[in-house]
Amino acid sequence: MKNKNSHENLILEYARLSDLYGDAIETGNHKKANKAYDELMAVYQQIKAQGALNSEAFHELLSAPSMGTRLWAATHYLAISNDEAEKVLSALGEVPNSLLAVSAKITLEEWKKGDLTVL
Repeated sequence: MKNKNSHENLILEYARLSDLYGDAIETGNHKKANKAYDELMAVYQQIKAQGALNSEAFHELLSAPSMGTRLWAATHYLAISNDEAEKVLSALGEVPNSLLAVSAKITLEEWKKGDLTVL
């Protein structure tokens, strides 16, 4: 059970950092965004190493209230269920006046061209 709690804590931290990243991008705070990104990628690697990308808790991030969380979760979910992840990215790409929407569109375009590798 300890392992499950570890997964859940990592996923909660992933959600927090991806939300922080999204807010920083939308407000133009590149230093805050870069710091959040670095921390987010470290947490993502831990989630991936523990096999928690296939967990229900990670899957639920695809419908999180935060655009930043949905963006990153969908990006990282592309390798697991690309149809579902593509739908989330496509919907995010339709949000008006959003830098995260631009990122979602580019991510989806690069994925479909085969130029994006989800690490």
